[in-house]
Amino acid sequence: MPQFDPNGRQCLTMEGYREIGRIVHDLAKSESDGRLLIVQEGGYHVTYSAYCLHATLEGILNLPITLLSDALGGYPEDETFSVKVIEAIKNYQKDKVPFWRNS
Repeated sequence: MPQFDPNGRQCLTMEGYREIGRIVHDLAKSESDGRLLIVQEGGYHVTYSAYCLHATLEGILNLPITLLSDALGGYPEDETFSVKVIEAIKNYQKDKVPFWRNS
């Protein structure tokens, strides 16, 4: 759900994800002795989602400083290159990973 989420236009920036990470950190600390399982799903802005995942992890790790600034918070992406890279990865996986060959 990054700021440029093509599915729902959620308008959530890196700082929003960082805050979610802090909240999840506090919940894991109080409810599960600090244990946490993180699962990421897809369908979002190809590049900006990586920045938002980074920000989420900064919050979960309760880092005292921000390690990565929000470089893409105000810029839409040209997806041409990113889409080609993702297709190349999918093709490689289908060729090299036996159980993905028929998917």
